[in-house]
Amino acid sequence: MNNLTLNGSSSLALLKDSSINLDSKALEKIADRLPEIYRAMNTAGRRNTQTTSQLMTLNMAGAEPYRHLRQILAQIDQKKSALEGSAFKLRKNEIKKKKLMEKDDELSQLKVQELDRGLDRSRISIEGAVKEIGMFQDAYDEIREAHGIPEKWDERDAEKGEIRHHIKMGFRTAFQEMMAHGMIGRGSAEYLEQFGVHPQAARKHLHDYIVANERMMEEGKEPNIEHFYCFLDAMANKYATAHHAVMKRIGIKKLVRDDWCFKET
Repeated sequence: MNNLTLNGSSSLALLKDSSINLDSKALEKIADRLPEIYRAMNTAGRRNTQTTSQLMTLNMAGAEPYRHLRQILAQIDQKKSALEGSAFKLRKNEIKKKKLMEKDDELSQLKVQELDRGLDRSRISIEGAVKEIGMFQDAYDEIREAHGIPEKWDERDAEKGEIRHHIKMGFRTAFQEMMAHGMIGRGSAEYLEQFGVHPQAARKHLHDYIVANERMMEEGKEPNIEHFYCFLDAMANKYATAHHAVMKRIGIKKLVRDDWCFKET
């Protein structure tokens, strides 16, 4: 990043030389502090912090590792597409700048300064996108290794965790509704029913879990988040095959059809 001063080719210098009536000391004060602002801007080259991306974006994808991996792949693909567009734009502007620098007229030199400002901003954005892709790649490897997922996993592997994912997501949203309104909402009831869980049975499980937690807190104890994860795992285990009744009613014999999955041969 260039050290922008009023004596240099900065936007503030352009303002000083223009017909706009501005206080020179005020502009100098702003210019003196710009280098630190531009340095700090390098920390804001990405949309989300690493903390937000990993603890919020990934957590919202569900509680099953394959869901996390698929969310990471979607994020990387999105960042990669944006990065490619920014990289082409950056290169085009660099070529434009090179051609303009060969000219001596004042307007061409002004356009060079304008391109410089855009190039500086583009570089920050591109560097942020590259770092974000690298961060997601690291998270991908860590999640895969932590859960013993093979390096060459395929669509069939991902399908294995889908039932558990949906049951846990159904109970999670239903729990939030029970805490907020004392009852399961219509959407959550339908969600659970689609995977073979009777809504009234789900409400009873949640009611008992909430009451047990309240008793625990009255005794001076407090359930931690792992306690909640264990409850969701227990529900996923209990209703692991409940969807079979739904399949039978619909008339589906097979849920995952290998012929139509991407798989490693």
